[in-house]
Amino acid sequence: MEYLLSVLTWPQPKFQRVVDGVVATGRHLKDHFIPHARNNYHPHALSDRALALFSGLLVCAKIFTISLLAFGPIAPAFSSAITEQNIIALTNESRSQYHLAALQENASLDKAAQAKADDMLAKGYFAHTTPDGKTPWDFIVATGYNYLMAGENLAVNFTEAENVETAWMNSPGHKANILNKNFEQIGIGISQGQYQGHTAIFVVQMFGTPAQQPVALSDAPTPVQATPVPAPATVAAVKTPVPELVISEAQTQIHDQQLQISATLAGEPVKVLAYFGQQAIMLSPKSDGQWFGQIALADLANGNLTVRLAAQDLRGQTANMQLADFSNTTTTNFDVLGASTARPAQVSWLGWTFDPKSMETKFYLIFVIGLLSSMVLAIGLKRHIQHLNLIVNGSMVAMLACVLWMAG
Repeated sequence: MEYLLSVLTWPQPKFQRVVDGVVATGRHLKDHFIPHARNNYHPHALSDRALALFSGLLVCAKIFTISLLAFGPIAPAFSSAITEQNIIALTNESRSQYHLAALQENASLDKAAQAKADDMLAKGYFAHTTPDGKTPWDFIVATGYNYLMAGENLAVNFTEAENVETAWMNSPGHKANILNKNFEQIGIGISQGQYQGHTAIFVVQMFGTPAQQPVALSDAPTPVQATPVPAPATVAAVKTPVPELVISEAQTQIHDQQLQISATLAGEPVKVLAYFGQQAIMLSPKSDGQWFGQIALADLANGNLTVRLAAQDLRGQTANMQLADFSNTTTTNFDVLGASTARPAQVSWLGWTFDPKSMETKFYLIFVIGLLSSMVLAIGLKRHIQHLNLIVNGSMVAMLACVLWMAG
C-alpha cells in the first residue's frame, strides 16, 4: 500500500515545478503590464529603460528597411500587360483546362472588337448595345465577317491581363463564351482613355464561328481510273501527308525565381526555342508533344522583353507563338496603355522573397497598438495613482513610431 501511494505521488514534484513556472510567468507579466504595489504602480514595460529600448528598436527597423530597399537584391515583379496576344493566350489557356480546342485569331473579329472598344471610349458607355442601338453583331457584320454564331465579352478598369481573364472566368455569362466549344475564332480590341473622370482601359473580346468553312481546291484535274483495279499486292504505296507543325497551347508560371514554360505541339517538332530579347533557351521534349523549359528571372529583369516560342521540324516547317510581354516594373509594362501604380518592391534575401515596406508597416502598427493598450491599462486601472513621466514618455515613443511609420 505504501509503495502504491509512493508511485501515485511521484509525479507531484514535476507538476509542482510546472505550476511554479506558470505562476512566475504570470507574476512577471503582471509586473510588466499591470500597475500594482509591487512595481510601484509603474509597469516595467513603460519604464524609462524599456521605452528607450523600444525607441532604438523603432529606429533600427526603419534603417533595416531602407537598407534592404537600397542595397538588397530586388526581386523583379512581373505581370502581363493587356495586349491582344496576352488576352488570347490566357483565353486559350482557360479553354485547355477544359480540354477545348484553342481559338484562332481572326483579323475581321479583331477589327470589329477594336471598333467596339473605340466606340465605347468615344461615347463614354460600357454595354453590349451602344447608345444608338447598335449590337455587337452590327460591328461584326460591318467587317464582312459571315458567322454561324458569335459572342462578346467586355471589361474595363483593369491593368493586368490575368485580372481580366480571372474576372471573366468568375462570371457565368463571360465564362460560357470563353468555354463555348462551338466557337473557333477570336478577336480582341483594346482602347485606353478617359472614362468617368479617370484613365481606363476598355477590352473587347469577340468570338465567332465562320459560316463558310475554307475548302482547298486544286488547279490540276482529278485523274480518272480507266484500268481495272490491281490486286492489293500491286497497289502503289500512298504517300503519307506531312503533318502540320502547330503550337496548340503554351503557358508560363513563376516558380523558384524561374519563369517556367510548357508547350504542347502537334506535328513532328525537333527543336523548340523560347526567345527573349537577344537571348534564347531550348525547350526539352517530354512526352505526347509536351515541351518544357525555364528562364531565370534575373535574365528577364534587364528591360521590356517579349517571350515567344519558335518551333521547327525536319521538313523545314516552322511555328511561332508569342507568350507574354514582361517588364521589370509594372509601370513600364503598362506605358503602352496608360500609367499604372507600380507594385511594392520585393526583396530576395536568404532565399526568401518579401516586401520590406509591408512588414515594416505591420511592425509599427502592432507596436503602436500594444504600447497604447499598455498605457490605457496603466492609466485606467489606478486612476488615483498616476506617474506623469509614464504618460509623457509613453506618448513620445508612440508619436515616434507613428512618424517613422508615415515617413515612407
